Amino acid sequence: MSTIDGLTQELLGGLGRAGLGGATVLLHGSAGRDERVPGRSDVNAVCIVDQLSPGVLDSLGPVLRRWQAGAGSLPLLFTRTEWQRSADAYPLEIAEMQSGYRVLQGPDLLAPLRVDRADLRLALERELRGKLLRLRQGAAVIMDDSGRAGLVRASLPAVLFLARALLILGEQRVPASTAEVARAMARTIGAEAEEFVAIAGRRHDESWTCGPGPLAGYLAVVERAVLFVDHFQTGGQT
Repeated sequence: MSTIDGLTQELLGGLGRAGLGGATVLLHGSAGRDERVPGRSDVNAVCIVDQLSPGVLDSLGPVLRRWQAGAGSLPLLFTRTEWQRSADAYPLEIAEMQSGYRVLQGPDLLAPLRVDRADLRLALERELRGKLLRLRQGAAVIMDDSGRAGLVRASLPAVLFLARALLILGEQRVPASTAEVARAMARTIGAEAEEFVAIAGRRHDESWTCGPGPLAGYLAVVERAVLFVDHFQTGGQT
């Protein structure tokens, strides 16, 4: 039995013991796309239940603590009513979840959610601009190749998350593999594809060092993504 299988069986058992056997439970992120790297990637889950009273939360405590220890993150907990009204509040997250997930139990409550493209575009631009600002700060003060590599590796999970959302915004198919997501986004925004694909492939390589050139290319991709999303508001695609 895999680590994920063991974790999910324990989680489902804990929900049942708490009287929440009718919950919808799904995996998303790398585990939902079958791209998880054991020991490096968290196992991301969502639990959607009828109610979440303090008593229910207390009863879930032990199983959630064990999940966190094995999965690296806690499941997101929603009531059904909250979930049904969440797409406008979490357009990036819902859209990205819909690009690759697995339902472990209960009815599929993710597929029916509809993310408004205006909400998605605004949230995507805000997050991309914030990421670009932080990358520029790091690029300005980090002077060695090892530090540059650390800056890029730390930012890549969020940038690739935003890349999937950008493809969804453009009504394009979201590839399953990280390399193909990087390639598709770069081509969509008119950036150099293979350099970005190569950088994305280094996200778990702690021996990699990054010179000024690759960092400049990475910044250019994020800058280009910001411009693409900004212009998308008026229908233009640079």
